[in-house]
Amino acid sequence: MADHVDRARVLAYRVAAHQFDRASEDLDVFDLGVQDSERSAAAALAARLATDPDLTAYSATWTVRGAPHLHRPADLPTLAERVWPLSDADAVTRMSRPRGVVEGRAALASVASALRKVVTSPMTKGEASGLVTPLIPEELTAWCRGCDTTHVQDPIFRLAVLPAGLVFDVTQKTVTFQAMPKRRAVPKETKGFTDLLLAYLRLHGPAGPSEVASYFGTTATEIKKVWPDDLAEVSVDGRKAWIPPNRLKALLSPPDPDVVRLLPPLDPYLQARDRDLLVPEKAHQKEVWRILGRRGAIMVDGEITGTWQAKASGKRLDVTLNPFGEPPPSTAVEEEAQRLAAVRGLESARVR
Repeated sequence: MADHVDRARVLAYRVAAHQFDRASEDLDVFDLGVQDSERSAAAALAARLATDPDLTAYSATWTVRGAPHLHRPADLPTLAERVWPLSDADAVTRMSRPRGVVEGRAALASVASALRKVVTSPMTKGEASGLVTPLIPEELTAWCRGCDTTHVQDPIFRLAVLPAGLVFDVTQKTVTFQAMPKRRAVPKETKGFTDLLLAYLRLHGPAGPSEVASYFGTTATEIKKVWPDDLAEVSVDGRKAWIPPNRLKALLSPPDPDVVRLLPPLDPYLQARDRDLLVPEKAHQKEVWRILGRRGAIMVDGEITGTWQAKASGKRLDVTLNPFGEPPPSTAVEEEAQRLAAVRGLESARVR
């Protein structure tokens, strides 16, 4: 019989899994990577580390869902094989379904191989795109209104960068590629995806195939084909969900969360796909996961209790809180605001 866990216990488990206690330097969130859009990675790491994060210790490139992520450099050689599409249909889905493409993995490999051929020295995205486009099948290109030209479709381009063995030159403001040391050949098949699946369940579990599929930008049909049969099944308020067996004890008896954080937009904690569990109120979900004008989230003991936004004013960071109900503890929030200011290179913070 499946163990029953309620929402409060799941949140307590995830707070511990995300290591908000600032006691570890080796963060488990890097098992999936830390998304770095809109300066989100530095703030996400600051919410977990006792010292100021050193972003130069990590490698940056486009990985999961074609989004920019920071990864451990040691993980990159095998990461391309782990995120490689599970099937041709999976590849087509991840590439946003380009017209006329059936053999999705071959199409993706053609773009990755072309990128590998042309990027032999540091090169901007625009330069690389211009050189790659004539080398790939026409059905993988499209007219771009913003660029006023035809070039390789952006979702395909992004997914091909890691298999091509490319990372970002973090010293440049413009997206600039450089070859990673000892890069491997373009993958021909998926190897090790189960490691990523289990990493999702460790951080965001218990969960099911639909949530895992959404996170990786594929379909539940594909995930069910590779779903491990030795997972521990639990019931989360009447809903079936799964977690790695070696994490079941931690789920059933998590420590009581005692943490206040100002999480940036796209923080790993907010990347869980069961948003109804994280934020039950639909109106609040629209504020936390805004499509335009993203805001950070106020997290108190695992609960998302509001949003926040910040603006630099000289050498000061002005942080405006938008609580859904009772305001969070003022002292803790002020301390977190000071940390946000520090990672942005500012001297102080003011909370309003």
